[in-house]
Amino acid sequence: LVIVILLIALWAFAPRTVPWAEHLTRLNAGAGAKAEWMAPPTVVEQVIWNYRESQGWLATCALNWARFAERIDDYATGAYLQYQRSALNSLIHSHEPRITSVINAKHEIAVRYFSSDGLRCMLIDRQTSRMVTTIHYWSKKLMGRQHLNDATLIYQMFYDMTDKRWKIEKMLQELPT
Repeated sequence: LVIVILLIALWAFAPRTVPWAEHLTRLNAGAGAKAEWMAPPTVVEQVIWNYRESQGWLATCALNWARFAERIDDYATGAYLQYQRSALNSLIHSHEPRITSVINAKHEIAVRYFSSDGLRCMLIDRQTSRMVTTIHYWSKKLMGRQHLNDATLIYQMFYDMTDKRWKIEKMLQELPT
């Protein structure tokens, strides 16, 4: 009975892996965590799909911060989630006029550097033709549009096994082109 209980406990607390973990391909040799791993194309497509979905959702929340607060956990995790919550809190408690903005761009997305367990990867978003639209939050009045320089944003993505989707975990870097 004790052995059965121990086996059940080991199974219950054993680290879970994603189905594609055994199908990762080692692209560049490296010692341990320094190796570069790549997931199957279907997983890469899912990362891109979930990222694009999160960017589209963010654009729809520009004029509805309550919606943003309710569903941010569906699209972000870790340090990025904490940053977004902090930014929203600052906006809500600010005594400045409430303005919001939406950035539109053409996206060229690449996914690389999966972790050896398949739970994390880097997403590189090369953005061109970027434009920010600034809107007054309450009146919905357009305040202005401005062209932005092209940029490359690098994110760390994390696969949430509970929600079965990729989420932005961290913004690693923003580079000018």
